[in-house]
Amino acid sequence: MGSSPDNKLSNNQLSLFEKQRALEALVEFVEEVNTIETIKDAVWHVAHHTIKALNFEDCVIYLFDEEKGYLVQVAAFGPKNPVRQEILNPITIKLGEGVVGKCAQSKTSSFINDTSEEPEYIIDDRARASELAVPILFRGKLLGVIDSEHSLKNFYTRDHLRYVKVLASVLASKVALEKNILQLEETLKEKSVAHKLSEAYFNISEITHDAQSPEEFYSQLHNLIRKQINTESFCIVLYDKEKNLYSAPFLNDSEHGSQLNFDLNLSTEQMQQTLVAEVIRKQSPLIADNKELQKRYQLGQTIRYGKIPYCWLAVPFEINPELSGAIALQSYDEKVTFSESDLNFLSFLSKHLSVAIDRNTKDQKLQYQAIHDSITGLANRSLFVDRIDHAYLRCQRNSAPTIAVLFIDFDNFKQINDSYGHAAGDLLLRETAQRMKKQLRTSDTLARIGGDEFAILLEDLDNTNFAITIAQRILTSMNETVTFGKQSIVASLSIGVAFNDENCESPQQMMKNADHAMYHAKRSGKNKIEVYESSLHYAVVYEKKLVTELEQAINNNELLFYYQPIVNLNDFSVAGFEALMRWDHPDKGIIAPGEFIGIAEQYDLIQAIDQKLLETAGNTLKKWRQVTSTPPYLTINISAQRFTDNSFVGEINDLIRKFSIPAQSLIIEVTEHLLMKNIAKARLIFHKLKSLGIKLSLDDFGTGYSSLSYLNQLPFDLIKVDRSFIASLNEKESISPIINAIKAMATSMELEWVAEGIETNYQLDALCKMKCNLGQGFYLAKPMPEKEALALVRKGKIDI
Repeated sequence: MGSSPDNKLSNNQLSLFEKQRALEALVEFVEEVNTIETIKDAVWHVAHHTIKALNFEDCVIYLFDEEKGYLVQVAAFGPKNPVRQEILNPITIKLGEGVVGKCAQSKTSSFINDTSEEPEYIIDDRARASELAVPILFRGKLLGVIDSEHSLKNFYTRDHLRYVKVLASVLASKVALEKNILQLEETLKEKSVAHKLSEAYFNISEITHDAQSPEEFYSQLHNLIRKQINTESFCIVLYDKEKNLYSAPFLNDSEHGSQLNFDLNLSTEQMQQTLVAEVIRKQSPLIADNKELQKRYQLGQTIRYGKIPYCWLAVPFEINPELSGAIALQSYDEKVTFSESDLNFLSFLSKHLSVAIDRNTKDQKLQYQAIHDSITGLANRSLFVDRIDHAYLRCQRNSAPTIAVLFIDFDNFKQINDSYGHAAGDLLLRETAQRMKKQLRTSDTLARIGGDEFAILLEDLDNTNFAITIAQRILTSMNETVTFGKQSIVASLSIGVAFNDENCESPQQMMKNADHAMYHAKRSGKNKIEVYESSLHYAVVYEKKLVTELEQAINNNELLFYYQPIVNLNDFSVAGFEALMRWDHPDKGIIAPGEFIGIAEQYDLIQAIDQKLLETAGNTLKKWRQVTSTPPYLTINISAQRFTDNSFVGEINDLIRKFSIPAQSLIIEVTEHLLMKNIAKARLIFHKLKSLGIKLSLDDFGTGYSSLSYLNQLPFDLIKVDRSFIASLNEKESISPIINAIKAMATSMELEWVAEGIETNYQLDALCKMKCNLGQGFYLAKPMPEKEALALVRKGKIDI
């Protein structure tokens, strides 16, 4: 039965009414969505609106996760999820999976009238008869899917589809807008953070460069961090792995009086169980709340300066393989907590901080090395000069008490170095420094100013006696030997003392005065103390000038050698020569060795002189062998210091090889009083020389108490009877029982002997009557230059 026109109009009016109502609902929806701030609220609003406006049984909204590549259920309302703003069992769907996944993948709506006939349909909580899925697209880009299912077949109409498409379009705009806003905010935030980090990095670089001290560096670093993070406590902790030592170069804590504290000493045993140590050990940052801190404190795993913090944060850094550390912050206000953002900021900061601390540490090390001695750790000359300048000026400005400078120098330090090696010498320097330190006050300055020289600055003296007492204590402290391996080293010092008195016009003059006094102590016999007086000045200045000139003489070949014949008294042939050194001074002319050998030994110039002597001796013997088939031997006088020098035997061996001379053509002379200084060491050197074939001579025989003892202990080949016995021979005393006794002894011991100092014909005749074979003296021949000696070698004998 057909419908009447009135019924058709009524149906059309109903349809218009429904469309009008749907339009009004849609307008209302758009207005409401525009007032919603978050995407989460927007998608839930869409789910509820769809059911309310279209009488749907349910509505589920998925958003697409681009990173993971699947749809995530973000809103669901209906029989399965009757609670607003809560998804009971949220699911995820891959692209192309089920009706929803296919809709998302194809970006086209899916309109299913009968799900039983749809192979892609996936049953969720229970099967439903029809389904509608609409993609959420913005400018062709997939953002998500709106999905609805109904228990009736053929439930969804074209009007439903159009309506949901509009909802999807509005939601797409909202999601895109919110994402853009969030992305913009994130970008701005990242820029802000980047700007903050960039500014912090610049500031760290600036304070690293500008800070004049470690204290200033850490104080400025603290101010920098405090601008970015609200903290009531700031601490830097360092850990030296090699030394297993913790230190806190900086601490500022409100519970500690908000004072700046530097270089706190931390017990390693106490620190090892703390949170800071854990952060450093694991090199992993840590945030701890009050509950965690309470637990840690009860376990003894933190150090307290007051009440337990409400929040705690620490980030680690590593400076080098041996040195690491951490920045630690604390909050005592429950309103002030530390965030991941703070942790990230400090982590960034710590990377650059480690570089800054490393540079600061290296700068400190360089500064320390610049003003301290590397062997002893004492102040060096530069720092000592600065200290004495300040002390001297303070005395002038404030009429302060007396100050004193002590100049201290080892006696024969080079001999110790040559005998035992530089390692032993360095040990002696360090040990002596420690012994001297024990005699001083903490306010006194002890410095190594170069080589084997030390200096001491004594300030605020009530009288001059204190300086003398200190010097005496230092000399006494050196009585005990220094052990190096199996060797025992005995050393002595010479000390010069000067005051800021009428003899002093400047700090530099004061140092010179102490230096002059020390030189005089050496000249007076060493192991002594001398106080500077004006009378010392000229003698010391002369001696220093002589030392300088002697150094130049060695370099300028001003040291010459004269040769005095040793004559065979049977036929007056030349058996040998004694090489005698002379100094051809450019102004003073010829200077005898007695005037400069002692100074050369005292100021470590004797080895250079001996090397010159050996070189000349080798060259001379080589020339003599070229002019005669029976060349004479050559005796040379070597400093006693060389008989404790392990390198001496090697030098003699090198000499023999270099000039291709027979070892027995060289005789080394030594005097008895020189042997007394170190007979044990000399014995070893003598036997090594004998193994090379070198002959040995004892000079000035008979003048000491131990002559016979030395002949028994040492492998001598020749003895030279002292000139005092020869001088006793005259017209009245032509026979000497002592000389006869020496002759008998030498014969029994198979030793050659030489009569020294033959000055008259009476002495020569007497010696010839006593059957003396060898003689030397001015009556026979005076010392002569090299050319005359060479001519005499050619001739072979002297004229009498």
